[in-house]
Amino acid sequence: MTPINAKLLIFDLDGTLADTISAITDGMNLALDECGLPRRSVDHVRRSLGDGARMLCRRMLPPELYNDDAITDRLLEIYNRTYGLTYMNTRENYSGISDTVRELKRRGYILAVLSNKQDAYVKNLISFLFPNGEFSLSFGNTPERHRKPDPAGALELCRTLGISPEDAVMIGDGETDVRVAQNAGFSAHVTVTWGYRPIDLLRSCGADVFVDRPEELLELFL
Repeated sequence: MTPINAKLLIFDLDGTLADTISAITDGMNLALDECGLPRRSVDHVRRSLGDGARMLCRRMLPPELYNDDAITDRLLEIYNRTYGLTYMNTRENYSGISDTVRELKRRGYILAVLSNKQDAYVKNLISFLFPNGEFSLSFGNTPERHRKPDPAGALELCRTLGISPEDAVMIGDGETDVRVAQNAGFSAHVTVTWGYRPIDLLRSCGADVFVDRPEELLELFL
């Protein structure tokens, strides 16, 4: 692997640092129950992730209701509450992630998280999963902060941490992670293959640096 020069490494959360799919599915099915809608499988939820909670809710609807904004809004309102009951069911990171993140921090990289998950849940999960404070900042979705692939959150992280976008790298498992790096003018984007999105789709979005194990990040960032 060719090493990448960078100062700031921004990680996605879901499908990159931790497998959160069961907790998301549990919260979503509670919301679907309350709305009188059919439950969804883990695989259906996994395929629907990546574009924020509202789009996730829309993708849960039966085809005849897909364009019904009122039902989407109601499901989102309920899901924001029910996921609050289940999101901390994610109890550990992917194997190898914790040691890799600690080593990257030891090597002097500034680490941050940018997720399309709700901001409060991102902050709480990162505090739990990384209790030693490896990440300097963790940003999730808020009404004021546009979701990836909009570059606003990524650029806000750079400004707050005093790092030029040209010295930042996005590390994630989805097409939104590739595109946010492109839109923000980052020096590179690294795609992990253990997440939720198929590699062919990621390649079609411009992903060209892949890692199959967390430890391979240590070969890219010396």
